[in-house]
Amino acid sequence: MKPRVFVSSTYYDLKHIRNSIERFIMQYGFEPVLFESGNVYFEFNQELDISCYNEVKLCHMMILIIGGRYGAPSSEEKHLEFIEGYEKNYISITRREFKEAVSNNIPIFIFIDKNVYSEYHTFKKNKDAILKLINEPDSKFNFAYVDSTNVFDFIDEVKVKALATFEKFDDIETYLRSQIASMFFNYLIDLKSQRDKKEVLNSVTELQNISNRMNEMVNEIGRKVLSETGQYEEAVKKQNEKTISMYTKKIVQLINFQEDYVFSEKERTAVFEVTQVIYDDLLNSSKLYDKKGSIREWDIIMDDLDNEVIKEVNEKLKKLKNNLQILISTNLLDILMLYKNKITPLYDNNGIESLFKETLESELEDVLWVPF
Repeated sequence: MKPRVFVSSTYYDLKHIRNSIERFIMQYGFEPVLFESGNVYFEFNQELDISCYNEVKLCHMMILIIGGRYGAPSSEEKHLEFIEGYEKNYISITRREFKEAVSNNIPIFIFIDKNVYSEYHTFKKNKDAILKLINEPDSKFNFAYVDSTNVFDFIDEVKVKALATFEKFDDIETYLRSQIASMFFNYLIDLKSQRDKKEVLNSVTELQNISNRMNEMVNEIGRKVLSETGQYEEAVKKQNEKTISMYTKKIVQLINFQEDYVFSEKERTAVFEVTQVIYDDLLNSSKLYDKKGSIREWDIIMDDLDNEVIKEVNEKLKKLKNNLQILISTNLLDILMLYKNKITPLYDNNGIESLFKETLESELEDVLWVPF
């Protein structure tokens, strides 16, 4: 399949440039797409310009040429009453083709007639004075190189992208040759980069395998040495305490309370109330998770549980203060995944389950309670 290149411009003032670009594109083995060459599929039940916009979506690249003519309005706008002449603001067919390419993330090479671009800068520097002259009754003000100030508005829009000016086709050809060569160079660099990344990934995988084997060996040696000295269980406990602390902090970060809310010292028991609700819910949802049905059913279950937790916590806390809502939201599914995957696997070790609850209360205390 050949790369397809859409050529966008007004036709009559730039048809010789379009012909030259078409031949240039074919030299590279690309497929040029120009409406006058018959390679735009015109749908019988659509306006002609709609077919062009649809064709843009099927192309891999666009070459946009802006000359002195702005062009006819798109079919969506040409029947609107406010379009009475070229000085009225509207979207031309060429401009709409450009917008279509931008919205579909298609690379665009933009060329502007050098005289038109010079006149654009003159207009921008004297815009207010020129518009005043144009809008005077019976005004006969004319630009030297453009037929409408809409051309300048179009240039304003395309200036966010890289562009080049031209006087003759040779300028366009030289620029395109350089750009295509750069694209091919980047493609070759990407190929090499992908190969290098693959080699790095293979090396990383190999190192991980070696590391895992070394960890197993060290663990066995450590278990034997520490068991002989009676320190193995203590070492495991300390490691588990650090793991519990790390993941409990992550869990608390997923709970959103009212901003800047703190409990006073007299309300200290509220922290325990919050902890108990969240802890109990984790136990219940964990059991439900093991029996879960379809993904859709589980989403509904988790939404209901989220609402229940928020409601229960707020009801308990309202007894202490008349706040309408203290707990705003929970990310219950994310919390449950941390609990199931990171914390419950440690429960085989004595005391870990109670340690999690104690750590949860401590972390919530840091968030909710400050002494006076």
